[in-house]
Amino acid sequence: MSIQAPHNPKKLMGTQWTAVNVENRRRHWEVIELHLTTDEVLLRAVIDGHTLRVEWRALRNREDWEPGWKK
Repeated sequence: MSIQAPHNPKKLMGTQWTAVNVENRRRHWEVIELHLTTDEVLLRAVIDGHTLRVEWRALRNREDWEPGWKK
């Protein structure tokens, strides 16, 4: 499942994202938790399971994130 521009955080669960700026080969991420009280989502890196907590609105920034898994 992919989402173009997140407007509703409740629809982000399970969505896939590609980091534009790759660190430690962590390019592909998936939303695994929603934290609506803090407006954050928990992302898990596909390659090694590393987790990253970001504000869900940050996923709108195309300089940092692209929806779906890109090469």
